[in-house]
Amino acid sequence: MVGRVVRLILVSLASALLFVNADARDSKFTRRNVAPQYWIAYEYCYDLNRPITELRWQYNIDWMAETFLDWGYDMISNDGWIEAAQTINENGYITKYNSGWEHGFEYWNEYIKNKGMKAGVYYNPLWMTSAAYDADCLVLGTTTTARRIAGQYSFNGQLHWVDVDKPGAEEWVKGYVRYFIDLGMSFLRVDFLENYENHYGTERYEKALRWIAEEAGDDLFISLVMPNSFNQAATEIPYGDMFRISDDCFAGDWDFVSARRRGQVKKNWPMYANVFDGFIAFSEVSGPGKIMMDGDFMRLNKLADNEERKFLFSLMIMGGSALAIADQYDTATDEVEAIYKNEELLELHNMGFYAKPLSTDIHDYENSSRWVGVLPDGDYIVGLFNREDQALMYGIDFVTELGITSGKAESVRDLWTHEELGRMKNKYETILEPHACVILRISPDQDLRNSRCFGCSSRQDE
Repeated sequence: MVGRVVRLILVSLASALLFVNADARDSKFTRRNVAPQYWIAYEYCYDLNRPITELRWQYNIDWMAETFLDWGYDMISNDGWIEAAQTINENGYITKYNSGWEHGFEYWNEYIKNKGMKAGVYYNPLWMTSAAYDADCLVLGTTTTARRIAGQYSFNGQLHWVDVDKPGAEEWVKGYVRYFIDLGMSFLRVDFLENYENHYGTERYEKALRWIAEEAGDDLFISLVMPNSFNQAATEIPYGDMFRISDDCFAGDWDFVSARRRGQVKKNWPMYANVFDGFIAFSEVSGPGKIMMDGDFMRLNKLADNEERKFLFSLMIMGGSALAIADQYDTATDEVEAIYKNEELLELHNMGFYAKPLSTDIHDYENSSRWVGVLPDGDYIVGLFNREDQALMYGIDFVTELGITSGKAESVRDLWTHEELGRMKNKYETILEPHACVILRISPDQDLRNSRCFGCSSRQDE
């Protein structure tokens, strides 16, 4: 069984060099297959249940530019708690993250640009503010008005849903996407998708996703958040560059990483409550040229120790996820910052690397906690994760589980300790402490390397 899984990994990697999966959104983002590295305002908003302040927003931008820009974290994004964004233009589109802020998107996007970074935005183009509804704004490019396209159901008291079956709705949705592009946004985080699908049905939901993707093109990275993901995200895959695979980060502790509702599956959002289960279950739809998996945010300051921090960061790397820092300038310790700066793991991320678990069954604890990917030079990347609360032996068999017929590895390197472990034969084994992991780079013998140079998980800009 395991050997078959590895062979499938190799075949999928080879195939990805030849064409983009026809089911995936064809964008420069899926073709390159490198998920964003960025900072998100989530932690402050979640902990205090209110929008981030403008001064704290600035402090975090400055901190990210000074601390992480050189490590590839080149984007800043707002997050939820945006209902108070009721300052609108003549077309009904919001102009600020929060009406109480002095400055709007144009000012802050320029500020971020001058720091050498890009701006992302959290918003759903299907939303209509109460301000736009009350003013009954003219829908750009039509003769209809906002109230005429508002749906029967609202998201909440301050945000209405747009009914995509009404004339003028397409112009509203596409116009909102174009508005963000014209503002210089490079990333759109579209949230509460399950709410729309549940109220308006899958057919209208899919129509909305198609409009967003059509207008975004290669100009805007589309992140689909809180989707029901029925049938292994069959509805979302053609229209998003990335989709959420599990419940929200919330407190950001081990509960989010591995423990929350472990082994349980819902029929709708969130199908998987912890990020590890989500990565396992949806790994079969990810890979080069396919939709990317989003493991939500990392609040490394909330994890118990460096072993848990390494565990979560490694999991994001192995799953090909976005690397979203939610820690802040005054909550991230030196230890936290160091985890985000593991050069060898970041190199994998920037290659478009992804791995797959040896089993996609979330109840197969042994095999689903062991992940394998292949680099362009034929080296294997192996991740061994101990999700349990006691120390356990973990290992990988070079012959039956990696397909190294000679059983010989020219070298084995630990990507966290940055140590060469030397030559090995037949297998690698180690005892992992609770909530610990090891990430290995295994170089097969030269004959095998030469015979399998096709194996590649890297995608370059076209």
